[in-house]
Amino acid sequence: MKNFRFENIWLLSRQEQRARAVKFGRTNLIVGLNHTGKSTLIKSIFASLGATPKGSLAAWDKDAISLLEFSVDKKKFRALHQSGYRALFAEDGTLVAAASNHLGWTDAVSSVTGFNLILADKKGNSIAADSRCFFLPFYINQDGSWLSEWDTFTGLQQYKAPIQAVLEYFTGVKPPEWYEINSRKALVQKNLEELQREYRLVSQFRERFGKTISLSGPKIIPEVFEQDINRLAEEVSALNSEQERLRDLAVREQEALNSALLQVKLAVDTLSQYDSDASYLRTEPHETLTCPTCGAEHDKSFMEMLTYAEDARVLRELVVRLKEDAKLATAQYGKTRGRLSELEGRYHAVSEILNTRRGDLQFGDVVRSMGAEAAFEAFEVELAALKTKIDEALSQIEVFSGKLAELTSAKRTKEILSLFRGAYASAIVALNLPAIDTKKVRLGGRPNVSGSGGPRAILAYYSALWRASLGSYGSYSIPLVIDSPQQLGQDEENLPRMIKYIARELPESAQVILGIETPTEESFDQVIELDEPYHFLKVQDFDQVDKLLQPYVASMYSALLNASPGPN
Repeated sequence: MKNFRFENIWLLSRQEQRARAVKFGRTNLIVGLNHTGKSTLIKSIFASLGATPKGSLAAWDKDAISLLEFSVDKKKFRALHQSGYRALFAEDGTLVAAASNHLGWTDAVSSVTGFNLILADKKGNSIAADSRCFFLPFYINQDGSWLSEWDTFTGLQQYKAPIQAVLEYFTGVKPPEWYEINSRKALVQKNLEELQREYRLVSQFRERFGKTISLSGPKIIPEVFEQDINRLAEEVSALNSEQERLRDLAVREQEALNSALLQVKLAVDTLSQYDSDASYLRTEPHETLTCPTCGAEHDKSFMEMLTYAEDARVLRELVVRLKEDAKLATAQYGKTRGRLSELEGRYHAVSEILNTRRGDLQFGDVVRSMGAEAAFEAFEVELAALKTKIDEALSQIEVFSGKLAELTSAKRTKEILSLFRGAYASAIVALNLPAIDTKKVRLGGRPNVSGSGGPRAILAYYSALWRASLGSYGSYSIPLVIDSPQQLGQDEENLPRMIKYIARELPESAQVILGIETPTEESFDQVIELDEPYHFLKVQDFDQVDKLLQPYVASMYSALLNASPGPN
């Protein structure tokens, strides 16, 4: 079982000149009234890893920077996030990946976590599950998760019915090994289909050839030969038209690409000037600045410095976006050039055949020189070779199917469901809920209970999922995060009962993060107390956190700029 843990998080707002550093233990309690930053801290953890929780944050700087340190089997990594741009670093600060889009970031996170769940999108296409799916069963978000729907993260609608597959993955009904083997099986299956298609085509050609030419000797019909020549001539004509269309398209795309690259160059040159000026502003010791052109003096105020830094940040993001546009234009131009190259290859091949047939050498002469027997023998050899490859692929698929069946056996599923249902029944009693028959409850059977009993029923359900996920068939130990169980008017008896249950009854091996409004007597390894509304970040922490984050931010933007086409 892989062990995933949150270690530290650093948050910084250049706009407010405030920052904060938070260290996590095994059990963590975040205490604070509304608007003191509980949800800000918790949501920032997941947003740093590309899983944006449902619910907005009031008076929060949208351009704030977060750096989350996490570990996978004690190997530490750091995830940097600002304004939708993200970068992943090794513990020593080495850049692992930088991403300006969701797909690139999903690949980066999967590479270090080993998360290999495959889901279907709305169109039925297979796509990799992302960080939202990775944390979905383990985070109770105060904005959405305490109700009867899985409304924890934004954007889950891109997947088609993802919940059951996610739950089966983490509880072990269909573990990571199943997806690895199934992926290998799919590759062999695709190869098998190509081999079978080729086998059918060769068989059809052999049959048609047999009807045209018998073993007694070649039979070439002049009329058919003439029709064949005409067909080839028509194909060449069609290829010529398509070639002209693609050439025209390539010219227009080249012009668009050149324009995009020019914009990138101008923006990069301007950014370079900004960086030079910013360095001068930071190091100039005088209170006034003298213009080298006109000699005018200007105040070097804090707000001017801040405004200048913000302009530089916006320009840096503009350069990244322009380079992304240029990258897309380059890719599109490359596709068109590839299609054009392929078309030219087809054109030349057909032209050579046509020219040969129009020359002195006749196709019938070639067939007659080979002889019908040699042609039939060639067909038989090809069919035999294809049959051998098909049999090998079928054998591999049979082996893979057997392994997949072992990983999803009825016995295995029964044991997992038994653990889940037993834990669910125990949690219902511990949380003072009316008894229900859990013998037929499904993994995806999220409760729908009205009134103050609803949140307790939700907690009971999640805790059962956590027990099953951390059981003998589970594949990951992921932090259990509960944000504000004080929902729908929990009374003085049941709210302490929920907090006590979280503090004492959750799996001992799991990392726990709990956010509540008022202090509790329950014991936690790490207690983070928040007491100032709308000032979760602190002025006194800014310099230290800023010094830590600067090299990471510079490395991320440098990688994003250099990864895209165009001048650096």
